[in-house]
Amino acid sequence: MGAIILASGISTDKSITNSVEHAAIAAMQCIASAKIQAEDIALIINNGVYRSKNIVEPAIALLIQKELGINLDFVKAANGKDAFGLDLMNGGMGAINAMKVADSFLQSDAVRYVLIVGGDCHPSEKSPSDYPYTTLGSALLLGKGTDAMRGFQGFAFKSEQFSNQGRQGYLECLNMGTNGRNMMTIKTDPGFIPAVMKLAANTARTYIEKNGLNLKTVNVICSQLGKGFAQGLCKEIGVPEAATLDLFEQFGDSHSATFGVGYHQLQKQGLTKSGTQLLFVGAASGIDSGVAHYVC
Repeated sequence: MGAIILASGISTDKSITNSVEHAAIAAMQCIASAKIQAEDIALIINNGVYRSKNIVEPAIALLIQKELGINLDFVKAANGKDAFGLDLMNGGMGAINAMKVADSFLQSDAVRYVLIVGGDCHPSEKSPSDYPYTTLGSALLLGKGTDAMRGFQGFAFKSEQFSNQGRQGYLECLNMGTNGRNMMTIKTDPGFIPAVMKLAANTARTYIEKNGLNLKTVNVICSQLGKGFAQGLCKEIGVPEAATLDLFEQFGDSHSATFGVGYHQLQKQGLTKSGTQLLFVGAASGIDSGVAHYVC
């Protein structure tokens, strides 16, 4: 019985420029919506990549945990509960890896609830013209399912060689001077987006065929690497373009927050009714792809 999504949340206030704050706000929405006690969350997975001031340590998940006040000191806390936070970064599809990890933890009864948070910001907390991602945050709260026909049903991952890495984000140490905390260089190789779209579509098609899913009833939440990417991916997979949300028009490339944003929008529109088939389809540098199959 796969893990189920209990609640979702997003933070889109443009006056907020810090990814930790965005993720914490989205997470608080989840907690309030699910009506659970925050202290019962035992695992927090952050899949955000770019962070304020290029912070390396501690894990950003722990800074988010601190903002939420979740079991900060299990030795001194009266409730005797603890929580473990970790960063799981795999470009724009880290959330799919996080779903797999969360599902494993929940099925083993190691934890009761898992919080997956995502969101990126430019190190300077500004939005330079060459920074391709939107600053916002999302969160998904997962719990253990009790119905074998609902929740996460399966996962698939596939990587492929490509010239260079496709898209790279790095700090130019020799040129940063004393301003390294506020800098980041992001370069996209020619042909990256068409190549990773094809790879992600192949991964999704293979999963669909292997598991006998009906192309006409599958809904897709996918990476948003540019205008028209979602529609192009659906065409490659063979599902109707109407089966996906065009998040790019409203949110731009929300990168690590995309899958939380997508699910939240579907839920907001009443499109997560019981039995709805969802495929989370990720496409990222490497080049890398991933699929998570979820039944509402």
